[in-house]
Amino acid sequence: KLSLAAYLPEQVHLAIGQDSTEMNVQWSTIHDATVSTSSTVRFGLDESDLSQEVEGESFIFVDGGDEGYTQTHHVATMKGLKPSTKYYYKVGDENEGWSDIFDFVNSPETGSDLDAPLRFGVWGDMGSANAQILDFITQEVEEGNFDMVLHVGDFGYNLDNDNGKNGDVFMNNIQPVASRVPYMVDAGNHEVAYDFSHYTERFRNMPANSVEVPTVTTGNGEAPNNWFYSHDFGNVHFVTISTEIYFDYPEMIEEQYNFVAQDLAAVNRTKTPWVIVHGHRPLYCSCDSDCDMAARTVRDGKFGLEELFYNNGVDLYLCGHEHNYERMFDVYKKSSTQSTVNPPSTVYIVTGDAGGPEQHESFNRPQPHRSAFRTDAYGYSRMTIYNDTHLYWEQVETDTDAGVLGEVIDQTWIVVENHGPF
Repeated sequence: KLSLAAYLPEQVHLAIGQDSTEMNVQWSTIHDATVSTSSTVRFGLDESDLSQEVEGESFIFVDGGDEGYTQTHHVATMKGLKPSTKYYYKVGDENEGWSDIFDFVNSPETGSDLDAPLRFGVWGDMGSANAQILDFITQEVEEGNFDMVLHVGDFGYNLDNDNGKNGDVFMNNIQPVASRVPYMVDAGNHEVAYDFSHYTERFRNMPANSVEVPTVTTGNGEAPNNWFYSHDFGNVHFVTISTEIYFDYPEMIEEQYNFVAQDLAAVNRTKTPWVIVHGHRPLYCSCDSDCDMAARTVRDGKFGLEELFYNNGVDLYLCGHEHNYERMFDVYKKSSTQSTVNPPSTVYIVTGDAGGPEQHESFNRPQPHRSAFRTDAYGYSRMTIYNDTHLYWEQVETDTDAGVLGEVIDQTWIVVENHGPF
């Protein structure tokens, strides 16, 4: 029999549930198929009294590589949670062992009457190696500076490397962050292996809500659709998309487009005035011609997203893919008024330089009129929403090569007094 340590939970990470009374948690146990561990969460308001218990579900995940490396993923939902309240929890199994006790502050109640600002960490394209932001974002969470994280694609480089064991390394690297704040994600091009099986299975706890496309199929079989979904957080409505569908699944382009169109049309802007969409690839970027080609594919044409964002008044589109940082002003049909107060179109931001083995992507063309600030220095973004009208955006540089560590290098207010179609 394997040692007890082999069955202990690892790779623990949270995600928003279907509403503000729920929090999803996922973890893994590494063992052979003859071992059965339960999917139990014990939680409560005091770390010495985890008196509430919920049983989740478990799923066998087999990497598509030669070894057929296998692990069990567990997903459970803590329900009946009070808004903006601190909870403690542990996951695991009575017989085979428990995780450490973690804590999180539950989501605020959905609606525009905020009791406190909403604070988000935003980044993309972070590797298992050369993750330049990792120590900084871990400290941010330890200090209670983030309420939620958006990781806009490309994880580990790659999750499937080393027969999937690199995915374990990455998920354990982010556990100090993701076990304490919801770690919300979208799929990047580096997740493509085995039909995105590692992304789909490792982040199975996302709040899938597509009625027309409830599941997707990968090399590991059928799973809930976490390729495109939406959720609320306080006074913000988030829509997650997979830009990779435009390149790898042409049969799904219209399905995703219809989901986004219907979802945006149904948003109650009185309740959630801010609408933010995130995906992996940019609709606008200025570093090179390669960036332009992919951006046009996602942005233009019958199922292009720019017109959809414009017609539905999407406030921001956040992405990565380019290994740099570029904050655009408002942009529509390549033109900008350079406004941050009541911008007349969507603001586009690329934040894809968290650090990885592919390192930086430099800018080899002049900065266009629509671009407010750009750099290829490693870093991450902070987004703070103070109320229905005021959002504050910052870029923090964490570049050991340049010797600039933890310095805010870009910041702006984005003020929107009347949300809705432009």
